[in-house]
Amino acid sequence: MFYKRRRVCRVCERKIDLDYKRPEELKQYMNRVGKILPKRATHLCAKHQRQLAREINRARKLALLPYTAEK
Repeated sequence: MFYKRRRVCRVCERKIDLDYKRPEELKQYMNRVGKILPKRATHLCAKHQRQLAREINRARKLALLPYTAEK
């Protein structure tokens, strides 16, 4: 019998502060095209996934992150 291993949120575990002023840190949660990765790929809890999306959108509005990848 197999047991599903409980995933721990990366942000909760490492006590990382997600902030729009650090776009390099936020880029790791985006794919090549510039889309925000889903929760199952980022391994974040729901609270931090929402916070991540909010911070990425703030960084996009200030032109620190692109809305889409350059072709």
